Amino acid sequence: MSINPVADVKPFKTMWKIKVKVIRLWKQYSAAGGETIEMVLCDVKGAKIHASVKRELVAQFDHFLRQGHSLMLINFVVTHACGSYRTTNHAYRISFLSTTRVRPCEQLPEDLSGFEPVKFKEVLDGTLSADFLVDIIGQIIEISHLEHLNVNGKETEKISLQLRNSDDDKLPVVLWGKFACDVNEAMQVRDEHCTILVLRFGKIKEWKEERSVSNAYNVSELGLNLPMIEVVKFTDSLPKDDLPLAIVESKYAAIANGVSDKDDFFTHTPRKTIAQMKETKQVEKCILMCTITGIDSDMGWFYLSCKVCSKKVLTVPAVNDDDGNDDDDLKHTYYCVKCEAYNPVTVPRYKLHLVVLDNTSNTKLMVFDNLAVQLVNKPCLQIAGPSDKVEIEETNVLPPVLNTIIGKTCLFKIQIERENFVYKHDTYKVLKVITNKDLITDFDESNSRDGSEGVFHDMDTQSDAPEASLANLGSASEQSESFDLTPAKRVRAVDIELEEINDQNSVTRSTGSMMIKKEKFGKSG
Repeated sequence: MSINPVADVKPFKTMWKIKVKVIRLWKQYSAAGGETIEMVLCDVKGAKIHASVKRELVAQFDHFLRQGHSLMLINFVVTHACGSYRTTNHAYRISFLSTTRVRPCEQLPEDLSGFEPVKFKEVLDGTLSADFLVDIIGQIIEISHLEHLNVNGKETEKISLQLRNSDDDKLPVVLWGKFACDVNEAMQVRDEHCTILVLRFGKIKEWKEERSVSNAYNVSELGLNLPMIEVVKFTDSLPKDDLPLAIVESKYAAIANGVSDKDDFFTHTPRKTIAQMKETKQVEKCILMCTITGIDSDMGWFYLSCKVCSKKVLTVPAVNDDDGNDDDDLKHTYYCVKCEAYNPVTVPRYKLHLVVLDNTSNTKLMVFDNLAVQLVNKPCLQIAGPSDKVEIEETNVLPPVLNTIIGKTCLFKIQIERENFVYKHDTYKVLKVITNKDLITDFDESNSRDGSEGVFHDMDTQSDAPEASLANLGSASEQSESFDLTPAKRVRAVDIELEEINDQNSVTRSTGSMMIKKEKFGKSG
């Protein structure tokens, strides 16, 4: 029996014999079909076809099927391909039978990946059907801040990117869940070279006549700067303009059928002044509109985390060689409690203690890594430098770039903890930040219409608020340890309700008294 090309298989018979490479394999669960094995197969000519193993046959074939392996398939059903998440443009798909034979064979070429990146223009102008999943490759030129959302009661993450290709076309990309976290983490620790993103089996989305590409549940695969010949060729073809990465704000109103950040800040969370917040005697969230007047340098401005688990590492004494050198007592190393490892690979992350003021009082807010990037618009690594060169004892020395956030007026979503009203801790944890000037203007005007306290119209800009270095307001040892060790990614999420993640359609993109000049916000446009 001769080997049939994948392009030739059709439904009129079952005795087909094909030699293919499994270029994508995943398990999928549905209420109707249970757990199934799904695959994309590719033959030596590059023709691809989707294949499925239904739930009652999973145990029979599971141990034979591995992504990246080549195999011979004999005797299977061929049916029409349909639906809105089609992985190939083949008119048909394969379904295993209990009599299907799976035989190992010599490996097909290692570079046989079936990777076929589409043109950005064909995504944007509607040439490509949204029913078919697509491959894309592009340079990341814009990235938003990581957002935390609740989808059907389950917390997930979202990040928005803009890619460009060798023709300088721009394509919006929205990533969800682990994809969003992985890209956010990678971009935090990236060097200054350009970052090339490869997304396999992405879903074309359309929202308000704008098109973008998103990951499609567990079907998609994503990689950054992969060791692929296609990535090398793509990088060489890019314009030689050294375009810098831009950190941008998300489009807050772009979440479909759910609660946007604007609704969360304006409607769903109570607004308070700082004085009202200090009088609160229960655990709750609130919204503050206030101006940043300084940074508490005594508390440091960053910490080192383990690159593997993202937990804060401890600074511990190094092993003493007992060579009589008194300087040995000053040597130290790092230890990750979770990984139980000495000298783990570390990454610097922000932990800013902001001094803020409204017209009722002042207080301190603690802002962790992802939210601090939203304020500073630079990753911590870019300021602190590589972690192997970071001197952790000098984290109380504030770099000049951090002074750029002093004087900014922002909206903060605050978590009032038991420590704040029982033990009088004066530092509050920030859950979310809005720096968008139009939204801040709307919030200020809304406060004015409602007659709420805490607006800035009559606030004296000559502030007698605490100074940037606040040693006189309490020692660092009085701060709650739970505050210091809470990573930024563990913020509570905004509650929204969506039918499924992969149906998201949004496209995003000194000491002494100081004069604080309040920002004036005007409607853009």
